[in-house]
Amino acid sequence: MSQPTEFAREGSLEAPTRHPLDWTRDEFWNEDALNAELERIYDICHGCRRCVSLCDAFPTLFDLVDESETMEVDGVDKADYRKVVEQCYLCDLCYQTKCPYVPPHEWNLDFPHQMLRAKAVYFKQKKPPLKHRLLASTTAIGTLASIPVVAETVNAANRSPAMRAMLEKTLGVHRDARLPEYHSDTLKKRMKKRPPNR
Repeated sequence: MSQPTEFAREGSLEAPTRHPLDWTRDEFWNEDALNAELERIYDICHGCRRCVSLCDAFPTLFDLVDESETMEVDGVDKADYRKVVEQCYLCDLCYQTKCPYVPPHEWNLDFPHQMLRAKAVYFKQKKPPLKHRLLASTTAIGTLASIPVVAETVNAANRSPAMRAMLEKTLGVHRDARLPEYHSDTLKKRMKKRPPNR
């Protein structure tokens, strides 16, 4: 028996289909267009709440909605949308494991991609604080911290409780967070030493 044309599926049972972000279009960078898409996505997420246990982005969103005057997404100040974006670490768990509305569903909900877009728009429009720019500059930090004497100094500092307290205060890196150990003999350097055609 065929389903009537107005029948809408509650969720997709098919594998997620990811559509690339078209960052070359002007609309991608338009904050009003971004906010309209965030409002659409937030409204769907607010009605579902299946992802509440995955990361702090969803409880932050639901608290904003629940504490608004209308108790709907339209009651949330657009400036507060960024609070949700800041809590997303782009792990993709909501997209890959939980969300029933990812493409090929007609609602085409891709929460992580919109968070990535929002981060790009905010980064381009508003100069981020120095600590955010430093933490995002992984190539520059890795290059600097792999200089022979610097590597040992950075590793010693990362083991020092006093330095970790200062790092927490200045850059917001928790004093108990695991940090990478830096090495001066990097893979790139070792690969250059290998004979060719090997």
